[in-house]
Amino acid sequence: MWFSPVLFSILAPYVTHAVDTPTTILLASPRLPQGASKPIVNNFVSLSIAIHWFQDYTRQGSNASQPNTFTRNLLNSLTESTSVAPQIRIGGTSADRTTYVPDQEETIKTVTGDNGIPLNVTLNERWFRQCFEDASFPPGTKFIFDLPLMRNDSGAIDNTVRGAQWALGAIREERFMAFEIGNEEDLYPGQGVTPRSWTIIGYVERWRRFAGAILERVVKPSKLDSTKKWFQGLVFAGLGYNPDWTTQTAFAAGINEDGLLKSVSLHNYPAGSAPWVTLGRTFMNHGTIVANISQVNDDLEFLQSSPETWDLDFVLGETNIDFVNLKMEQFEGVLGSALWTIDYILYAAFSNVARVYLHQGTTFGYAAWQPVPVNDIQPKVRPPWYGLKFAAEAIGFHHGPIQIAIIAPTTNESTDQLSVYAIYESFALARIAIINFNEWNATTPYTRPTINFRIALGIRGTKATGRRLTAPEGASADTGLSFGGVVWNYSTNGIPENVDDVHGNIALEADSEGVLEVGVKSSEAMLPSGYGDRFESKVYLFLFEGAGSNPAGVGATM
Repeated sequence: MWFSPVLFSILAPYVTHAVDTPTTILLASPRLPQGASKPIVNNFVSLSIAIHWFQDYTRQGSNASQPNTFTRNLLNSLTESTSVAPQIRIGGTSADRTTYVPDQEETIKTVTGDNGIPLNVTLNERWFRQCFEDASFPPGTKFIFDLPLMRNDSGAIDNTVRGAQWALGAIREERFMAFEIGNEEDLYPGQGVTPRSWTIIGYVERWRRFAGAILERVVKPSKLDSTKKWFQGLVFAGLGYNPDWTTQTAFAAGINEDGLLKSVSLHNYPAGSAPWVTLGRTFMNHGTIVANISQVNDDLEFLQSSPETWDLDFVLGETNIDFVNLKMEQFEGVLGSALWTIDYILYAAFSNVARVYLHQGTTFGYAAWQPVPVNDIQPKVRPPWYGLKFAAEAIGFHHGPIQIAIIAPTTNESTDQLSVYAIYESFALARIAIINFNEWNATTPYTRPTINFRIALGIRGTKATGRRLTAPEGASADTGLSFGGVVWNYSTNGIPENVDDVHGNIALEADSEGVLEVGVKSSEAMLPSGYGDRFESKVYLFLFEGAGSNPAGVGATM
């Protein structure tokens, strides 16, 4: 299903003051343009789950005796969007603090620490058998498992090898993607794990010792294909966090001297809990997202600079909206954060990141769903889920090349509040993802403004469909979200349900002049797509008309 115009243009007026202000024009090809992304994997939207919460996501019932069907149904929904199950990485700081105890009776024991991260985790082998049971996941799910590097005592390597053996035994070779060793090792000196004089050279030496032991004692004796590579490397804390710890410096220190790496992972959390953090300026802001993800450019360029690294994928292996995962729900768990999720994922795809793994944890404020009861709060779907689902639908299930181009005005201040992507299937325009970041809430003292998109198709009666992501209460809404007139709730065990009174799945048809019109309100996203045969129109013209009910601009954020 494609859009197939010859010319696609976007005109976006300033709407900070009055509706009749000058416009900015940007042209893009209906066929795959220069500067579009490389082909994107279908399951670009993947997940990272903290190891101490993984059992909550996969099991339910007394003694975690049954698969968590709520989680499985939500994972199935993402799989239906893209035709390929999301990959799952099990890791985090808690994984680096894990000891594997053969004679432990409980599947998991933890010692409570700050910010929802345990000081210590111990697992027995039954935890692995239960958590990786096939019935907990969509068919075809593949896993990355993070092993400890933090310990450096005489039993450290044996402990890590035991974890690798148990993990591979439970996951099985056909579902296994890679081992990671360690987590955010660039933070070790500041955490007192290593001396402050510890450098990336010391890290590389330790990593190679641990990787060599896993290779000889786990990988080689297994049924894994010996011609493939089975390690994802680096997993440093953040983009640009420490200039001495980068992809470039790790390779210079010999991280891949033994040729074991299949991919490189860095972690990214764009913000924290500083007083300047706000929903609108910090997260509902396309320019901020672009600036943050653009930090990967040096890493991508480095990996493409030599034949020795050309075949290594670069992923954001643990990422989400904010590194403070507790008591930030007003930013992390609302409609505005769902819009951030969409833009963050699609811009990462446009930037040629190979895959993103959105980090999850039962009590984390940015979690897409709460998988089990917590105190007196029942399991629930949370707003970030809708961002994951929208992004997965935007990428789609086409089995030819899927590529993304960014389409946005570049010369006026409103560009930070508007983000538009064109998604191409086999080089033809298939979908358009539109995000209106202008912040509006039910308490805002004017009617929710709308930007009208007038799409000149050139042929009257041409049909399309548009699916709207919205919530009646606006950007700060933590309930009431819907996408395409559909909601996901625990009451239906994560199975989607149509909402009769939500006008979210919109049939679009060009008028007698061949113009198709769709409105996107402030703090909403829209996914127009063609259906039936590909369009045969000659021209696509997008006119962004600031058609709000606030002509004086009172309190407007545009």
